[in-house]
Amino acid sequence: MKEAKVLFSNDVLLENEKVMKLDYSLIESISETDKSPYYGVRVTKYLDGQIETDEVAGLSASREKVVGILKKLCEYEVTPISLVEILDCIQTMEDMDILDELIMQGV
Repeated sequence: MKEAKVLFSNDVLLENEKVMKLDYSLIESISETDKSPYYGVRVTKYLDGQIETDEVAGLSASREKVVGILKKLCEYEVTPISLVEILDCIQTMEDMDILDELIMQGV
């Protein structure tokens, strides 16, 4: 079962004076194997009566981590079309931070 809840929203004024609304939702799913929750994100764009959405369901088992990601997506006005690329960049940066930390520890 998957449940989505809007946590953040943006109204973005475009150059042509139109307003684009962006909703950033937390997706909570339950693992079929061990019944534990895992979290993802959904970004929905509303513009000119059109709705565009994209989501990534299984980012992390940490709700706090995914809420932090949603906050960044909202802050930088990420749209559905760039969601997957941005999440890939965030994951790569986190992986590099972990690698840097291990190198600093001499592992």
